[in-house]
Amino acid sequence: MSGLISLGTRTMFAAQAQLNTTANNISNANTPGYSRQTVQLETAGGQFTGAGFFGKGVKITTVERAHNAFLSAEVANTAAVAAGDATRLDYLQRMEKVFRLGESGLGFAAGQLLNAFVDVASNPSDASARQVVLSRLESLASRYRSAAGELTALQQGLTQDLKTSIATVNELTQRVADLNQQIARVKGLGHQPNDLLDQRDQLITEISQFIQVTQIPASDGTVGLFIAGGQRLVLGNDALPLTLVPDPYDNSIGRLGLREAGVDRPLVESSLGGGTLAGMLRMQNQDLPAAINQVGRMAAVLAARLNEQQALGYDLNGNVGGPLHRFTAQLAACQQHRHGAGHGGHHRGHGLGGG
Repeated sequence: MSGLISLGTRTMFAAQAQLNTTANNISNANTPGYSRQTVQLETAGGQFTGAGFFGKGVKITTVERAHNAFLSAEVANTAAVAAGDATRLDYLQRMEKVFRLGESGLGFAAGQLLNAFVDVASNPSDASARQVVLSRLESLASRYRSAAGELTALQQGLTQDLKTSIATVNELTQRVADLNQQIARVKGLGHQPNDLLDQRDQLITEISQFIQVTQIPASDGTVGLFIAGGQRLVLGNDALPLTLVPDPYDNSIGRLGLREAGVDRPLVESSLGGGTLAGMLRMQNQDLPAAINQVGRMAAVLAARLNEQQALGYDLNGNVGGPLHRFTAQLAACQQHRHGAGHGGHHRGHGLGGG
């Protein structure tokens, strides 16, 4: 009779455990990072009698979570690549707004300036036509200065976003290191701390949104995180902080680095892979410099050609035309140079009908 009661008790405990686990799964159906859990059962063995072995019922071995380490790593890596591309696209769209179309764009202002020069060439003695040229010159120079200022502001905002993202990553990696310590502490109990493992996997997924990581599990239950081709980010209960290292050639931009033993070591940014940090760094190192250089080249070439043509003509007093533009160190700061404006300004000479 006692054997029957013991067998029934084990069965009730197993059924109760399954109900509790099912209720826990339902309760956490919308919890980010939660993995469905399942009670693992096995036979309690048998008791030998002269008539053979009689079963002693069922027993609970452990509670497992539905988790696949390979798939989780692939999801994190894919999310990192997508986040990097999305971040870069967002900044490219912001930069695109600097180069406006239609009447507010650089091309329209340049066209208006050239049209004004045509009017001066047709009637060199017309003071009003000359004044229109000066006005159009100032408008074009102003738009170049505005474009340069907006690109500089975009770089400053990008640097601030890098600092904010780095601070977030450092907070997340420290939490992973803390969870590593907790998981290693309970590893000897013989059962997996499912909730702690879920929390750690969720943190790693969040970190992957910022920077792509490689996960290497250890025998004590901890997991190591590595970036940029093998640089240690988290190992055991120790997390190295990311830093923004000033560029030695340009203090307005920063390079991603790791701080170890009080020393900031720059990372090879081309090996970062995905993540929002990689997207922002590509924007900073490739896209923004290309845009700035293009704007500067356009301004320099246009100003140089206008100055060359201006030098071929004469003002109303018979003096050789002086430069219309001067250059400063600031990008595209090609401003109208009003030398000779008191004589009615400059006009283009040879080939345009000017005298």
